[in-house]
Parts: sequence; C-alpha cells; structure tokens
Amino acid sequence: MNKIILDKTQVDQMILENRYKVNPDKKFFSRCIDGRYENEDNLAAMGYPGADLGEILMIFAASKKFGFEVDMEKVYSAFIEVIGAEKNFGLHTDSHADPKITCGGCGHFKQILSDLKTYNIDDKEINFIKEKLNQVKKNGADEVVLHGDHLEGAVLLIKGDWGVFPQYRLDTDHGTHTVQVFVYHSSLVDERNRLLAKKLIENKAVKLYKGCDEVWLYDALSDMSEEHLMETARRLAKGLAIYSVEFNEEGDYELKEMGVV
Repeated sequence: MNKIILDKTQVDQMILENRYKVNPDKKFFSRCIDGRYENEDNLAAMGYPGADLGEILMIFAASKKFGFEVDMEKVYSAFIEVIGAEKNFGLHTDSHADPKITCGGCGHFKQILSDLKTYNIDDKEINFIKEKLNQVKKNGADEVVLHGDHLEGAVLLIKGDWGVFPQYRLDTDHGTHTVQVFVYHSSLVDERNRLLAKKLIENKAVKLYKGCDEVWLYDALSDMSEEHLMETARRLAKGLAIYSVEFNEEGDYELKEMGVV
C-alpha cells in the first residue's frame, strides 16, 4: 500500500477528528510511537519509542552517558511502581514476527539490537529486559499485536492533556486512504520521567555523583529520552515532517511544523 506523506493541512484535519482526552487514571500507561495501533477507546495516550521496554533501556543508556550507577533489579521495581503493576506494562509485536522472539516486532527494539553502541546499551541489559518481558507477560501484561504495513506520514510531538489516535481515513482526489502518524507525547513522558526520577532515588536504584539530585536525574532521563526518540525517528521516519501539537484544557490546539526528520 502506498504511503501518503501528510502536509500540515492534512495533519490538522486528522488531529481535529482524532483527538481524545487523556484518562488521568491511565496517564502513565504507554504504547509505542508506532502508527499501526487501532483507534480504540482504551488506547494509551503516551507514545514512547518501544513503549515501556524502551523507557527501561533508556534509563540504562542514560546511566552510561551521564555517569551514574544503576541496580537493574531496583530500576525495574521502581518502574513497575510508577505504572502500578506488571499487568500494566506496555509492549507490542508484529503479526508477522516470530512468536519465539520476545518483542520481535518492535521497530525501536530492532534498531537497538542492530546498533547497541549508538543506543548506549549492552548485551547484559538486553538479556535483562528480555527476561523481564517474559515475566510481565506471565503476570498478565497484554502484548499488543500490530497488523499491516507502516503508513506513517508524519511525526507528532504532543503536549497537554489530550492524545491523538494514530490512524485516520483521509479523503483525497484519488479516493479515501488509511494514513498513520508516529506519536510521541512529550508532556506525559516528562511527567512520568519526573516521577520515575523520584522513585529511582527513593528505591536506591541509582547512585548519583555528589551534588546531583532528583532534578539532575530528571534532566538526564529527559535528554536520553529525546536522543533515543530522534535516533529511531532518523531510522524509521526519515523524510517525514515533525509537528508540534500543543493542546489547551478544552482540546483546542496549536500546530507547528518543526522541520523534517
């Protein structure tokens, strides 16, 4: 199926019809930035590269870049505390992926596996996250299966208490076509990273340099979250426009084009 690269007018039309209010009870639940998720009422608003496995690996990567120590088991425990339970862990695969390969269809995870050095991840951390993914599935986490081709035609960076469904039926001069967008929810990621920084310190999951505190750790996590996002975007969304979408409380929004991946 041919992919339609979306212009600003088309993105605006899509957001207008696909916006939805964030459920405050589920604001820390995540999905991947992948545009193939179905537009379901219970869809997590927080898009993050690789969903929850991506965020845990991000913490490990940040520890290397910014020079703090991590206890992987305690990091995992702190993360589960933030999302409430292992059953809430967000992960996905492709319908065509090998079922024997944990999270084998996650594009972000595939990119990490293909280039551990660039993502600041090592084999020990990969083995750890694979073990935990098997564990969360045994304990009730639902591995969402995504179907079909990648049809993402833009990248959305969202701020505010509203989300955007990733799929849309777009009317064109050549008929109606299914289009998709990559979705990264900056506000929810920031909010979760703030809480995560607090929990990591409370649980003694990290050992920081003298003088570094919770705010410093939050900044480190934010920096690495953006780095991992843009690294994967350069690989999976090359040539697509990036749009900033800032919602107010009523659901009105300001749409700005931020450049091209």
